[in-house]
Amino acid sequence: MPETAQQGDKFQVRIVGLVEGQETNNILYFAAAAPIDDVELRLIVALVQCFQQHLIPVMSSAWKLQHLVWKRVNPTLGVENIYIPGGDLQGQGNENALPSFCSALVSIRTDLGGRSHRGRMFLPGLPEVATDNSVFLTDSAFWLAVVAFAACVTTKFIVGDPVGQNQFQMMLYSRKLGGSTFPLQNAGFTAVKRLIPNQVVATTRSRKVGRGS
Repeated sequence: MPETAQQGDKFQVRIVGLVEGQETNNILYFAAAAPIDDVELRLIVALVQCFQQHLIPVMSSAWKLQHLVWKRVNPTLGVENIYIPGGDLQGQGNENALPSFCSALVSIRTDLGGRSHRGRMFLPGLPEVATDNSVFLTDSAFWLAVVAFAACVTTKFIVGDPVGQNQFQMMLYSRKLGGSTFPLQNAGFTAVKRLIPNQVVATTRSRKVGRGS
């Protein structure tokens, strides 16, 4: 039986990859904007499609998508689920990659001000040919794919009015406002309104070889 969700239920999704032996993690949050008949299909599969359609074809072959870990985190804590996508999960772009700690930064914005209402997503697997002097070449396949990926997530997970059936809204979570103990508190969640790719190459020090994930 597929897991269902009530309107307002919130989920954490961890996207797990591997680059140069280092685990990469991107943690995102989503809220059910309407009743959901199948969380895995409407959220997890839909999110993976954005990776497989846009990023994996141009990411360096040094990176591979491993699996996604997801669970309900509000109003109650649900069981942890692991989803392993089908198809090719290895980056199909140039094998000459920037170091493991180099990332493409996508800024996550809400309609509220302050650091607690801003977030960031760091994408790994950067092909060296996509950059010049620490910035992405705007005509490179990789940069165009990052822009397309942000647009894909925006289209699927930033809802308009009226809300469609089985639709999820991307959320930002602040541990400062909502705490770090499960189940997470409503006070920490804010609806995401915009995803903005940054042309400057960013760093994620935890992905440095020998340091962590």
